[in-house]
Amino acid sequence: MKVLLDTNVLLRWLNGDLLPKRVVTVVEKSESLLVSMVTPWELTIKSSRHPTQKLITNTQLSSGLEQMGARLLHVQREHIERLASLPDHHHDPFDRMIIAQAIEEKCTCVSSDERFPLYKPSGLQLVWN
Repeated sequence: MKVLLDTNVLLRWLNGDLLPKRVVTVVEKSESLLVSMVTPWELTIKSSRHPTQKLITNTQLSSGLEQMGARLLHVQREHIERLASLPDHHHDPFDRMIIAQAIEEKCTCVSSDERFPLYKPSGLQLVWN
């Protein structure tokens, strides 16, 4: 199974935070573990806006992805086309691209965001609890 982690779950995983058992199982058993290319972009923007928050650096992210066996999923034209067709349940551009990528790539998306389930009718496969 291909699994795409949203930014929040990735940060929690890399920080060693407690995650639901089902999430840990899905991540550990994934055949292909992916992180969207928008995640480092999002982290860079949030770090520059909130320098006192303890996020992770791009170096830490790269190291963490390597340790996890995850790879970056680059944004493709098909992802952008899918993004354009999504209903507007919320306005976070990073989350919306992650959702579009998960749908287009037929990945199971791992997210704790309460709004992600609103996209299930669009084809999103979601795991949290």
